[in-house]
Amino acid sequence: MEAGSATRGSQAVDRALSILGLFDEQSESLSVGEVAGAVGVHRSTAARLLTALERHGLIERDQQSGRYRLGLALVSLAGHVLDRFPARASGRQILGELRDRLGETVYLGVLDGSSVVYIDQASSPHVKQNVDWVGYRQTLTEGVTGAMLLAFQPAAIVSDLVPADWGAAPEARLPTQRELSDVRSRGYLARFPDPVSGLVVIAAPVRHHRTDVVAAITLVAPAYRVDRERFDHELVPATLDAAARVSESLGYTQGAAAR
Repeated sequence: MEAGSATRGSQAVDRALSILGLFDEQSESLSVGEVAGAVGVHRSTAARLLTALERHGLIERDQQSGRYRLGLALVSLAGHVLDRFPARASGRQILGELRDRLGETVYLGVLDGSSVVYIDQASSPHVKQNVDWVGYRQTLTEGVTGAMLLAFQPAAIVSDLVPADWGAAPEARLPTQRELSDVRSRGYLARFPDPVSGLVVIAAPVRHHRTDVVAAITLVAPAYRVDRERFDHELVPATLDAAARVSESLGYTQGAAAR
């Protein structure tokens, strides 16, 4: 294959993959024109790329509107990826038991570089409209789960992501180095309530056999259902216990960190 052909082929792959990245909660379906504009190609090129993705089941075309959305083939691929995570396999039942015991929504997020990816969820029976976070990615400076995971990262990573002079922004509730230090000392993160969402939230670390924090179990509940006593004496201990059980299933033992 000539160098020019190889380059064009690589460019086509890059463009096709970038199209898949255009779909999210705000853009569940896209037209050919919208894809062309976002990727920066002619409509005919966008149409060819979409046709190729559709042929492999990665996207599908709505026959009435002519718009494209993600295809079912991605579900199979995602399932193969999720099956690689022992924390999900061992944690699924534990998440369900925690949800059933407390009646609140529980998430399992795993560390992926400087991000957290949610790989499982057990939704509260009180939720009228469920929002599925499985597959959703956040940076470690977003949300409670990310902040909890960030707290247990090496000091160099914490310093890189959270400068010492970075104050907590009320509108985003960014973590500070002081809060992350408190999380490490306490062993978990809890906000009663979270100043941004108004929810009460708890995130507890999941460790593997080498003691590293590799995931987190996060419980969220509306403040009107939880008073301080229930938060401190029921929700926090139950969430910590669930995280400890998942950690044990991954080979972690309480005395391992001291050795």
